[in-house]
Amino acid sequence: MLLITGADQALGHSIISHLSRYENARSQIRALCQNQQPCINFANKGVDVRQVEYHHPHQLSLAMRGVDHMILTLGNEFDRLEHAKYVCQTAIQSGVKSIIFVSHVGAVSHAHPSLQHYAEIEDQVVNSDCDWIILRPEWINQNFHLWASYVEKHRRFPLPIPDDTEICPIDMSDICKVIEELVLDRNKNLVSKLEDDHIGQVYTLTGPQSVTGKQIMEMLCETTGYTKLTFEPTRSMDIRYYLENLRRDIWFDARLKQENRQIYHDTFEGYSYRTKAFAIPTATQISTYLDYFDWVHKSASSICVPHASVITSLPCRSLRKFFQENANSFKPRV
Repeated sequence: MLLITGADQALGHSIISHLSRYENARSQIRALCQNQQPCINFANKGVDVRQVEYHHPHQLSLAMRGVDHMILTLGNEFDRLEHAKYVCQTAIQSGVKSIIFVSHVGAVSHAHPSLQHYAEIEDQVVNSDCDWIILRPEWINQNFHLWASYVEKHRRFPLPIPDDTEICPIDMSDICKVIEELVLDRNKNLVSKLEDDHIGQVYTLTGPQSVTGKQIMEMLCETTGYTKLTFEPTRSMDIRYYLENLRRDIWFDARLKQENRQIYHDTFEGYSYRTKAFAIPTATQISTYLDYFDWVHKSASSICVPHASVITSLPCRSLRKFFQENANSFKPRV
């Protein structure tokens, strides 16, 4: 059995949606969540969905029964660090054979509290008796769904970095393909053991190219057909204010409601998960975004690494393809 945490949050939900494309894999997946609502369709399609409180020892122990491998994601709740530590500890005590932790490229930063959460869980996983793999994704293309409302209204794209700072964003589907390669065999059944070549490795997952704020705008102009869009270096506090107030945006709220209906009826035949904004960002999520951009700006640490394409033997999707697929979401209102 493969246990995947955070099934009610964007990353965990996307991983399960991706693996559920293979019908025979669904019965081998157990989804862990706090909010069962986004996971109803998983249960309807044969995935074992367990609603738990992450601090509840009995519920977690029951969820770990029969589990061989765990994909651990760090959520966006305010006490996510304590939750992840306890899940990891319970998995080790329950005899889970291996843990794949989906960390963050900024885990190496010592100056940003939200990024240090990832480093702490990495240390716990590495020091366990389980086989382990650490995946460190870069900025995920799908995070930009949260900026669509601003571009629609103001025809500007605000980020808290100068227009010449480079980032190497990766598409959510490429992260999911890496995980698929690690946990499923050629027949799309769960592997009994992770491959020896991967055990004990730390992989940095980036997209195929570096992009600057200026290049992001060029891609947006090209894909939306609006040539007057501009990049706007913006203070972190202003980005925080915008993201915190998305919950009051009636257009964004309408989008989320429509997406929730689509999630409920998803057939898992394609990659629909990569077109979803999924949820209003939490305070912890916003802090992680801002700490990432501050870390990149101050350290120039966003560097393209081919680990994802080497593992999957497939090219990674570019940010340009993300904007092409989601161009209608970013088109300014007229």
